[in-house]
Amino acid sequence: NLTMNQSIRNLLISGTLIILMVSLQEVKGQAIELNGFAGWQFGGKAVLYDGDLKIKDAMNYGGKIAVGLSTTTYAEISYMRSDTEGTFYPYPIGSPSDPIYFSSNYIHVGGLQEVHMGPLAPFATLGLGMAIWSPKNNNTVQINSKTQFSMTFGAGVKFWLTDFLGIRLQGSM
Repeated sequence: NLTMNQSIRNLLISGTLIILMVSLQEVKGQAIELNGFAGWQFGGKAVLYDGDLKIKDAMNYGGKIAVGLSTTTYAEISYMRSDTEGTFYPYPIGSPSDPIYFSSNYIHVGGLQEVHMGPLAPFATLGLGMAIWSPKNNNTVQINSKTQFSMTFGAGVKFWLTDFLGIRLQGSM
């Protein structure tokens, strides 16, 4: 018996895979970029109905597949994961919770627009998808996974070392 969040997640993943497979059948001589990455994700605060959840900074990692639609425009699918912890502070007063350990998983479909400047290619990105918050083994609090809509935008630059190898630096929100 699937919950609503599991059904939405499965539908989005299935739809994304179908779109990617259909798109790749039409790719004949178009550019395909594969990117693995690691970085740092700044924490923050989630304002909830009965308190605040303060999330710690943590390392993130993932990958991207980009398919060239033109020489400067790409369709991208990306996955990012971050393992972190947070502390819940109830309203109006109360004791903070023990640390809550969880992973943040983001799956996005979007686009990238770049400008060629020799070996440099500045770019901007926009992506839409879902965030899946998955609790780890929390002995003190029983929490279920949660899936929510998410959006990201970013900018950066690609440094092409050869025709087939480059470095991508990017900042995203």
